[in-house]
Amino acid sequence: MIFSQYFFFIAVGVGCYLIGAIPISYLLGRFWAKIDIRTYGSRNIGASNLAVHGGKSIGIIAGLMDCLIKGTFTVLFLDVILGMDPYFLLIASMSLVAGHNWSVFIGLEGGRGIATAFGLLIGFQMWEEILVLTVILGIIGRLILYKDSGFWCFISFGLLPLLCFAFQEQTHIIVFSVLLGVMLISKRLMSNGDIIRKGSVKSTLLCRLVFDRDILSKTSWLERG
Repeated sequence: MIFSQYFFFIAVGVGCYLIGAIPISYLLGRFWAKIDIRTYGSRNIGASNLAVHGGKSIGIIAGLMDCLIKGTFTVLFLDVILGMDPYFLLIASMSLVAGHNWSVFIGLEGGRGIATAFGLLIGFQMWEEILVLTVILGIIGRLILYKDSGFWCFISFGLLPLLCFAFQEQTHIIVFSVLLGVMLISKRLMSNGDIIRKGSVKSTLLCRLVFDRDILSKTSWLERG
């Protein structure tokens, strides 16, 4: 019995990693827009970079697939259909994000995990947190105060665990929010293995952490490829 539980635990983790690792933006870029998104703009293998260099429509499709299929649908299937334990769901969700961020199919490169993470919030039915992050940060913050999505995503990573405490979420949800922030920030700092210029380590890592790019200028970063 114990062996079968461990096997199921490992199988779910590996399966979710492989689902998350499907490089949707890369594939849509290759076969629809006829570009290798890894060589364009920020070179990020995600929906936002694809939208800039492959077209808004294809970028939106990629984002929705990363969000709803990888994130929301997978969690709901494991929770509602299979009735998995909350901490199994925690491991599954982290595996999904890890797969998206470090895909085995494209040399452990990947996107930043934002769309997939948002899909997980929907799957866990974290409606209060979603409302606060969307309205305050997404609308008031980005559209009115400071138009830089990378910065507001960074604020969201730190705010999410606090919101979970404030709304008295279950323990596994609070743990999920903390681990999610750690994973998304780790991806930012590591980027996709881009080399940091000598003498600029601190400034580059700070820009990666706060703005999700190596330099302050967003325009120069997006148009560099």
